[in-house]
Amino acid sequence: MAGLKIRFEMDITRKITPQQYSECGLSEHLTFGSRLKAARNKAGLNQEALAQRVGSSKGYISELETNPDIRPSAELVMKLAEEVGTTVEFLMRGDGEKAPIDAAFFRSYQSLDDSTKTKLQGILKLLKDQ
Repeated sequence: MAGLKIRFEMDITRKITPQQYSECGLSEHLTFGSRLKAARNKAGLNQEALAQRVGSSKGYISELETNPDIRPSAELVMKLAEEVGTTVEFLMRGDGEKAPIDAAFFRSYQSLDDSTKTKLQGILKLLKDQ
């Protein structure tokens, strides 16, 4: 038994969604890089494919995922979020409860005048009651 070594590995990036990270209270403990890697793996992309899609290099994507001191531009963060199918909010802060389309809808809703908001609320109530 003295020479027995047990190796335990777990790839949580393919099993836990951004929403589950938040539900478990883990998101505030993860770095930007950890969240990016989790979202990239969930999207089924390797670093090279993601780099190509956002106009970057594989090396820079690797650095983003591993170096907690690196600060990507806002433009790059938006591209990364779009390509991996998550939100800027999730990548930056771990706020991942909303799907990207829901977040976009909410931003649009916030910019509406009160009259239009009231109409939309009425429509949603009708749809919900059906």
